[in-house]
Amino acid sequence: MRIIVLHDAEEIGKRVSEIFIDALNRNPKMILGLATGSSPLPVYHHLVEAYKQGRVSFRDAKSYNLDEYLRCSDKTQTYRYFMAQNLFNKVDIQKSNTFFPDPNSPESYDKTIALAGGVDLQLLGIGVDGHIGFNEPGTAFDSKTHIVNLAPSTLLANARFFGGDTSKVPSQAVTMGLGTILQARHIVLVADTPSKKEAVQRLMSHQKDIAWPASVLNDHANTDVFISEDVLA
Repeated sequence: MRIIVLHDAEEIGKRVSEIFIDALNRNPKMILGLATGSSPLPVYHHLVEAYKQGRVSFRDAKSYNLDEYLRCSDKTQTYRYFMAQNLFNKVDIQKSNTFFPDPNSPESYDKTIALAGGVDLQLLGIGVDGHIGFNEPGTAFDSKTHIVNLAPSTLLANARFFGGDTSKVPSQAVTMGLGTILQARHIVLVADTPSKKEAVQRLMSHQKDIAWPASVLNDHANTDVFISEDVLA
């Protein structure tokens, strides 16, 4: 695991976007694993700008998102909508090549990814409780794509997208499992707010702990962790 400390979220977004740009230029048929939430936004912003400048194309790439809410009454808060607004609608990726886990058949997602050749480059954020994807504390390290009940801390953290009302946040989601995520050939994790300090410290301790899901990344051979300075302050 490589730890890279940069000044702020903007600097992280620019550096991580260059990893994606380089990867796509080397292999236009790259299989991308994508994440939602606030941490990936600077990455997507820089990718969109690079596309507008003719520095990168997504035309032949495929994307597999980590997760999606179940029974989300506000369609503007679904993760497919988030990806469309922040990346898909602004670059040349083919919508038929963008995939999300199916709550009616979670296990089929792992098979679909495997048949595509596996994820080449996976982007991750990290929750205050150390979750990656929606894999909450206690999730088995070898878990596959599954439905999960969201922890109270996750509902509270995501309430900002639902007018601050935790009761409006969907209580369940479907997510790639930790075992699924570990299959990616290269993983890039972003942590850019002070609220993630304890989760990052647990990750950097290099001790696997089922209470801190991201600690499973200590088993991965090619992971970059980008941290802003205020996380370590």
